[in-house]
Amino acid sequence: MPEKQDQVILIADFGRSGQGWLSYMLCYILNASFIEPYVLLKGQQYTASEHILSLTRGHLPGREKTPYAMVVKTHEYPSVDINLTDKIICLTRDPRDVAVSYYNMQVVNSKKIKNWKNVLLNRKLIHYSRTALKWTKYYQCWQGKDCYWVRYEDMITDLKNTLKGILAYLGIEAKEEILKEAMEEFSFAKITGRTPGVEDKKNLEFRKGIMGDYKNHFNKLEMKLFSQICSKVASEHGYIL
Repeated sequence: MPEKQDQVILIADFGRSGQGWLSYMLCYILNASFIEPYVLLKGQQYTASEHILSLTRGHLPGREKTPYAMVVKTHEYPSVDINLTDKIICLTRDPRDVAVSYYNMQVVNSKKIKNWKNVLLNRKLIHYSRTALKWTKYYQCWQGKDCYWVRYEDMITDLKNTLKGILAYLGIEAKEEILKEAMEEFSFAKITGRTPGVEDKKNLEFRKGIMGDYKNHFNKLEMKLFSQICSKVASEHGYIL
């Protein structure tokens, strides 16, 4: 008898931290549906790749079902009582890299929509300060919640074992070939046609695919800014600012 598929996995992050990438791989491994609940009233969907969508609808042929029906992304703060699921993955990334990625995204968007807010967003120090403060507040709110914590940097350096750790948390033992397929199908090179580090400034979802890019952008003042604002929370996740 097929296993009932009704459980939900929630992946929370501040943004620009590999949330989509992780969601796609888990959907493929678990044969679950990808849910991207951004701007629900507008029905806006950020993932546009038909290749990705075709592999993350939860209907992969010849694949066994698992207990998990959906992988849901969120950037929301945790509510007092979380009742959607008890399987929550909280994803972090070095806040300095997050800031660089957000800044580049906002520069692209500001060229499409002209208003006073975009003038401020194009001033790096203002933008970086806001990101540092918001990043810190976001992860402070998730601290103490019953989550499985994952770092973007560990996905970059040791993806296979990072995925295995997540699957152990979910109570799933995936076949080696399925893990290999997921890693290959959603590799940066396969999705973008680019080598990691080769930048496409217009690609809002997969711009560069590396860690430590802040070193190419930050000056001493900006480094000091993030150390002052983020260091306490960042150190709890292994980031030395």
